[in-house]
Amino acid sequence: MSREGAGERKPNASPAAGTPIWVWVIYVFGILAFAIVAFSILFTLGAVLLSDDDTVGVSYDVSTPAIVLWGGLILAAVATWVVRRRQR
Repeated sequence: MSREGAGERKPNASPAAGTPIWVWVIYVFGILAFAIVAFSILFTLGAVLLSDDDTVGVSYDVSTPAIVLWGGLILAAVATWVVRRRQR
């Protein structure tokens, strides 16, 4: 059956190729940074709570550059995830 007068059909746009590699790199670094921060907090908390030795006090030192680095990586991963979710 012919449809005279019907315009040519435009081909559908090809679907996106998937998530770019740079997004996965940011996600991996963010997850790694979160794991490092979480395990550091848990390890320090465990040392403080489980230490029964009163002669040697358990202390900890917080590194500002480390907090900035790991926090920045976590923030970048979360921001990338939020922006990509809102684009859909």
